Amino acid sequence: MGLDMNLYGDKSTWKDTDTVDGYSVSSIVLDLGYWRKHPNLHGFIVKTFADDKDECQRIRLDAEDLHNIIVALQTDAIYNEPVTGFFFGKSYFPGEKDEHYSYEEQKDRDIHIFTRAHKWLLGSASNDELRSVYYQASW
Repeated sequence: MGLDMNLYGDKSTWKDTDTVDGYSVSSIVLDLGYWRKHPNLHGFIVKTFADDKDECQRIRLDAEDLHNIIVALQTDAIYNEPVTGFFFGKSYFPGEKDEHYSYEEQKDRDIHIFTRAHKWLLGSASNDELRSVYYQASW
């Protein structure tokens, strides 16, 4: 139990490239990022990109949204106020660490994940390919 958070990339194509179970594959889903119990990141995404509606729904993020998340991480804007929830755990705040993890490691990892996702989204999309990114949490 707890807050599980995922960043997915969907890559759709109109080409017949592969088949699975006898059917053409027109879309694949990529796991771009995963977090366990990082409520401040979750709260920032829900508040900023889902009108504060938190129902474990898919939250589509475009390139500008991903860039804004990167900036918020770099400037510590996701830490303006603590985010809590049933079994959400806690985010590491500036200066915090324990024997396994630190705020700096968490921040660097978060920025790395969103930077890669941003580059992927803007990557080699062509006329026969469509890319999208979405965030989804569960608990």
